[in-house]
Amino acid sequence: MKKVILSLDVEDWYHLDYFQRFECDESQSLLDGLDVYVDLLHELSLPSSFFVLGEIAETKIDYFKRLVELGHDVGSHGWDHRRPMTLSPKDFKTDLNRCSKAMREINGDSGFGYRAPCFSLDRERLNIVKELGFIYDSSRIDFGNHPLYGSIDMTGYNVEANYVYEKDGFIEFEVTTLPILGKNIPISGGGYLRLFPWTIMKQLVTRHLKKNDIYILYIHPFELSKLATPNVPNSTSSLTEFRFGHGRKQVVERLKTLVDLLRSNGYDFTTFKSLQEQIVMAT
Repeated sequence: MKKVILSLDVEDWYHLDYFQRFECDESQSLLDGLDVYVDLLHELSLPSSFFVLGEIAETKIDYFKRLVELGHDVGSHGWDHRRPMTLSPKDFKTDLNRCSKAMREINGDSGFGYRAPCFSLDRERLNIVKELGFIYDSSRIDFGNHPLYGSIDMTGYNVEANYVYEKDGFIEFEVTTLPILGKNIPISGGGYLRLFPWTIMKQLVTRHLKKNDIYILYIHPFELSKLATPNVPNSTSSLTEFRFGHGRKQVVERLKTLVDLLRSNGYDFTTFKSLQEQIVMAT
């Protein structure tokens, strides 16, 4: 099957959980990275999935409609990047319903998916995603060391492939990690693409590809933005400043190099929605 799914979590830099939003100057947007990414997809003839915050989606309905028309996949990333695990199930359901209006405008009668901000989801909230009519989710990541991430129990789901689970036509796509010395290490985020030396990143991805048929990448507009790093709040630690800003200028070229690596290993590029449809038709 050998599939790659590229995905962009469409949020601005001030939505990141290591900043206090009320301390950020929201006039300093880095959402130009969305256009940079779309242009790169066009240049490389690649499809992609997009997970869009509701407060951004409702201001750019026609933009995302066009992406769907071009064969991309547009799903929800919540309304304003509040982590679902910080919301009660009732409030989480309200958040999702608020997002669904824009998703339906963008996708028409076609189904759409969801990814939780910071992968902050558990089984109870996953059941709500499924209940509200989303056709897939990509919030599961097996990396228990991260304080913001949730943990999703997949009991009762069929394992369709490594990192892919199915139940009643609903698909959970687990984000790519690599087991090293008994611990899973994420090798699929824009931050790792920016911060790891390419020689190390290449070794880790190649090792994954030797044993798995699916690779999932997630990245963010701020990592692709051509604009200068904004003035971060005074309370920001030096470590946070580093992991936020380091390597942004080289991300586009790194992404091209990664695409070349994946293609050279015989992987085809698709979207979550296309793969969901393929799996459902086969079951």
